[in-house]
Amino acid sequence: MSKISGSIIYTGAWINWSHGRLLGSTITLLDNHGALLTAFLAIFVTAAGGACWQILSYSMYQRRATHQYRDALHHQVQAVFRNTNTSATAVWQAVQLHWYWRKQANPALVRTLPVFVLALLNLVFFGLAGIFSSQVTKAAGNEVLVDSPRCGLIAPPGDVTVTIRKGAAFDLLQRADTLTATTYSQACYGKTKDRLQCNQFVRPSLSSTFTRNATCPFSQDLCWYGATGAYAVDSGLLDSYHALGVNAPSSQRVQYRKLTTCSPIHMRGYSEVINNTDPSEIAYGDTLININLGEIVGVRNYTFQYNLHTVVDGIGYQLTSLLAIAGYPTNVWIPVPALNRTDGDVTLALLTPNSIVYEEPVTDPFYSASNSTPYAEDDGTNASLYSPDYDVSAIACVDQHQFCNPVNHKCTQLTGSNILTRDNAQLLPLEFNRAQFLTVTQLRAFLSSLTTHVCLHARGANALKASETVYNTFFQIGLPDTQWMIEVSSWFDVAMATLQAKMVQYATGPTNVPAGYSIFKLPNDTSLDLCKSQIIRNNSGTTSFSVLGVAIILIVGSLLIVTSLLLEPALGFARRKMERNQYKSIQYIADGMWQLQRLAYEEAGQGHWSGGANTVPLTREGDTMGLPRNTDMKHPRLGRHGHVTTSDPSTPEAEALIVTGKGG
Repeated sequence: MSKISGSIIYTGAWINWSHGRLLGSTITLLDNHGALLTAFLAIFVTAAGGACWQILSYSMYQRRATHQYRDALHHQVQAVFRNTNTSATAVWQAVQLHWYWRKQANPALVRTLPVFVLALLNLVFFGLAGIFSSQVTKAAGNEVLVDSPRCGLIAPPGDVTVTIRKGAAFDLLQRADTLTATTYSQACYGKTKDRLQCNQFVRPSLSSTFTRNATCPFSQDLCWYGATGAYAVDSGLLDSYHALGVNAPSSQRVQYRKLTTCSPIHMRGYSEVINNTDPSEIAYGDTLININLGEIVGVRNYTFQYNLHTVVDGIGYQLTSLLAIAGYPTNVWIPVPALNRTDGDVTLALLTPNSIVYEEPVTDPFYSASNSTPYAEDDGTNASLYSPDYDVSAIACVDQHQFCNPVNHKCTQLTGSNILTRDNAQLLPLEFNRAQFLTVTQLRAFLSSLTTHVCLHARGANALKASETVYNTFFQIGLPDTQWMIEVSSWFDVAMATLQAKMVQYATGPTNVPAGYSIFKLPNDTSLDLCKSQIIRNNSGTTSFSVLGVAIILIVGSLLIVTSLLLEPALGFARRKMERNQYKSIQYIADGMWQLQRLAYEEAGQGHWSGGANTVPLTREGDTMGLPRNTDMKHPRLGRHGHVTTSDPSTPEAEALIVTGKGG
């Protein structure tokens, strides 16, 4: 399927109802905006990690603070807790403390280990949190909503008469849709899937169940294998959200089911061989086979005619399909009673192998070939080729559809597309609410495109899986005796791929509207807008975030940051009011970087300081300070014994200072 343009992807906040209101809250942004949010979250988590370290280090400092005198290592550990703004710095400083004290303080490792372990745990935890903050995009997944101004279906012209040109244009669009669905089903419905093509719908494929020996859907004498030799393919109940991507809460969802039952059919009593005796016709003198499985209204009283001369015309398989819609008054083909169904749409697929020959005998009834003909290989080896047993063979299928209400578990009967589409009485017992009815209305519009006939007539012989193993136009590699079942399964897959595409096409809108046609949009409900409720998978152009994930990051991070800013002043205020443990607050202030600097210079007699109990101490304007000129490079000091002052500038000690105060 073609990629969906990012310009018709909804950006903003929405709820992915598959996860519920809380977990499904999602915000979708364009990629460039999403990259900014992702970067911001990573930076914010880093800031929250720093705040968390401030809380932990403050708590550890307060726990270790004491009136008692302690050795230098104790106070240096306290300084680490007090003055490191990041856990990474604390880890490095703890390593440095242990290294320098390893021979003098006993046991240095044990005493520095709390700093190292606590800081390392904080560093690792928030480092990983910063990395995994981007996972909020994965939590939201790559599901997005379609939001297109062209939402709707192609509606027929308003006039009653549809010209041949208009009809052909619409038929061409339908054929194009079928061919696109065929390509998708080949890529995504097999055992191996092409990931590049199968990442658009909410499900890459819609799984089905297969039943052999199903009940013959027609007259028993018509089915090749009798009463229980048919083959049934059942989609099961497809949820409108999980399978088809209509974003709605569980109370507004519906279920759809398609059942196709097919069987090869006998031609006994329904075919006749005639000679063309009309000299006015091109086929004059040729032998013809008429298939009499129902008339073509207004055209001929037989179903299909085959000219035996085609066998030698050098052409391969040809496949013709006819459709009879149950309850439709103007069907072109009217099946014979043995083939007719009033509760399902009948497709007749007629195969003419023409000049095809088989390398091996085939027992499959649709491709049966047992007439051996000697054949010489290029190397002279004798071999045999097998010609078809029948000039015309047939498979007949009946397609049935069903809707269910998952809320009350009520369902319609399995029936034809036209009956479900036109007759609202079929839906009344299901008690659909308004939103459910809108979804069913959308699905009903697509039922006619899901018949086996629609999946065949646009492709002809290309609809046959057997055609994939024909080489040199005429030579068919051997086929299994269940090849007809393989064909039916592939036809069903195309119908399911068509359904997936139709659901998305309604939301995106048709890319090409034939002249004379218009776009029809279904009415919306306050609880469900089908134009803005289609979910697809999108891997480019937009990024989706889990609102819950982003909220948790912002709330927890904000709490940590605010707590780190308020913890020290709030606890200090409480201690002053309660007059308890105030020394711990004073020690915390005194061990601050700026207060440690004040203590050093002030004790050296440099500067006139104030604010010794504040976070930031101040000097008088003009005070200057620094290391003495002739300081000891191996053991630098600010002054001798901490008693040098600037009160007598004539002293040698004062002259040795780089910076002096203004006197005192």
